[in-house]
Amino acid sequence: MDDGTRAEADGPAGRGRLRGALNTAFVLVAVAGIGLSVWALVSEVLDLRDRAESRERIAEGCGGLVDPDLVLGLKGGVSRVKLSDRHHISTARSDSGCVVYRVGDPGTTYGHVSLDLTLYPANPNADEHQVDPEHEPFDYFTARNRDDVTAAAQYALPHPLGDGGLGEYDAGTVTVRALCADGGGISSVRAEATALYDGPVTSGDRRDLTALARQAAQRAAAEKGCRTELPAVPMAFPEPRTALVPAAEAGGTCAWYGRHSAAHGRGALPDRALAAPAGRASAHDSCLLAMSPEGTARIWPAYEKSHPDGRDLDRVLALRPLWMQMDTLVGDGTRGLRAGLGRTPVVPSSAGSADGVLWASSVCGGRPALHLMQVSFPYDDIVRDRLEPLFRAYVEDATARRGCTGVTFPAASDFAGA
Repeated sequence: MDDGTRAEADGPAGRGRLRGALNTAFVLVAVAGIGLSVWALVSEVLDLRDRAESRERIAEGCGGLVDPDLVLGLKGGVSRVKLSDRHHISTARSDSGCVVYRVGDPGTTYGHVSLDLTLYPANPNADEHQVDPEHEPFDYFTARNRDDVTAAAQYALPHPLGDGGLGEYDAGTVTVRALCADGGGISSVRAEATALYDGPVTSGDRRDLTALARQAAQRAAAEKGCRTELPAVPMAFPEPRTALVPAAEAGGTCAWYGRHSAAHGRGALPDRALAAPAGRASAHDSCLLAMSPEGTARIWPAYEKSHPDGRDLDRVLALRPLWMQMDTLVGDGTRGLRAGLGRTPVVPSSAGSADGVLWASSVCGGRPALHLMQVSFPYDDIVRDRLEPLFRAYVEDATARRGCTGVTFPAASDFAGA
């Protein structure tokens, strides 16, 4: 009887100990779950607080011109940002900007986005903007292929946003232009949004940057009493390239060159081109032409004859590549241009040349336009007899595409002394 009694008693006692252990485990799991829930809640509260503070910083530093959530949502999103103390947007100034940094681990910041605003007064004589049309598209020291410097340019050419009526973009910057109706104190508003973060800028990033710049331009225009209508953000953003292609294969903004060289022969003219899509309403587009190492070697006797400075072919290929670039600027982007060492004014309704820069002018959609051609030194000497028909072909294409009128070309003497 004792053994049976113990057996009956031990059974429930064992089950009691097991039940107690399970209850303890359940309690621990519950406590851990509560802890995790509390931490998640704390993290969410901290994230919301950081986001709210960041929104206030963006609203203040960027002049209230953009929705802070648009800024925070760039490149996958961020909750904590800081702004540069040296930059603050204000529509009371003609030029201003804000710079936003991502905040990482304590004490670390990373590039995020910058926004630059330019207000052009209706009176062009009051404008103080200075833009230099001269640039160097190739650099031996930063080239990806030092054996072939003209294989790729240092920068991408401007691509039109849609048909170009909204603005343009390049590798990392989107420029939106708001044109003001006549009668106000402002002629136009330009807003530029630039990606400052590491890694490639995707088509989606460009769409977000365009929305940001468009909103800034629209709000700034409203603040200044500028009546404007901005096109919608386009759906497509072709990838800007920097690699040049054989000139005969270039289309877009360089399509005219293929037709010209096919009709008149290439001779000593460039055999490579970098183009962008051609926008019917673009306020800025470009065509970059350059000579390959093989092409330079082919015309080397002409180089030595025109410029016998003792340089050998390899040095010229590396440090003085042969290139030319054509640009068309329409509207307020034509203001304040200077060319050459003498800082010669390049103004609408004129034509001329200075230190390797030629320009013509026209009127496109009621706004002034300048058409520029810069030729590297001493390439301008080598192709001097081809410059006038070449430049005319470019200007005729650019003006026909836009329906421009009142075209003024440089005189023959300008091509002789360009």
